[in-house]
Amino acid sequence: MTRCITCQKPVNRNKAHMTIELKGDLYLTCCPMCQSVFEKNPEKYIHQSGRKHSKR
Repeated sequence: MTRCITCQKPVNRNKAHMTIELKGDLYLTCCPMCQSVFEKNPEKYIHQSGRKHSKR
């Protein structure tokens, strides 16, 4: 199990609201609100996470 890129809630990859591919990496969101927040400023959340998420 991984975590939502914005709120850090645990998210099952198969049940994630949305998977977002950015620069070859996949990021999960748990809900439409988190998806919207991430899409407005993806670099902020990628930088804050400090690690790579799932490779495609």
